[in-house]
Amino acid sequence: MAICLSESFILASLSPRREELLRSVGLKFKIIPAHVNEEYLDGESPREHVRRLSHNKAMAIAQKNPDAWVLGADTIVVIDGLILGKPKNKKQASEMLTRLSDRQHNVFTGFTLAQGTTKVYKTKVIQSAVLFKKISPEEMEWYINCDEPYDKAGGYAVQGKGAYFIKSIRGSYTNVIGLPLCEVLEELKKLKALTFR
Repeated sequence: MAICLSESFILASLSPRREELLRSVGLKFKIIPAHVNEEYLDGESPREHVRRLSHNKAMAIAQKNPDAWVLGADTIVVIDGLILGKPKNKKQASEMLTRLSDRQHNVFTGFTLAQGTTKVYKTKVIQSAVLFKKISPEEMEWYINCDEPYDKAGGYAVQGKGAYFIKSIRGSYTNVIGLPLCEVLEELKKLKALTFR
């Protein structure tokens, strides 16, 4: 038995986490990153932001590859209404993790599946709540001195050393990694783009 896609499939992202999650279930696909402006629009909610960006990424690649199914996605970490991006240095990583310490935050991923020929597209937003333990100064020093925080939204990796800080996750675990795998595959099934055989 294998998962089969009815048409060619493109991941519109350079995220190694998204690639790894899709390959873990046996999907074969091409990677063509979509270069879109990811800045926030005034008054945009976290949900609206990831919905818009995932849609823009998928449509940009679907227009150039009309016969393929294209997956665009965008993930953000939000606490106190503030979006935590990728820390650029130890100071930023420490500030982010201090804010997350001993508190709950939300991870939002918007994903869009699009096909240019049929003009079919589907966009969904998945939210997960993550509760952190209290991070001691020694633990903070240990973590910000490893490579892990610096290419991750929120400054931590749930699938790496950062798992130590996580007391609980409510919602999709793979969403916190960067792609809600269950929901993506379910949508592909509904669109008749994916079969098990």
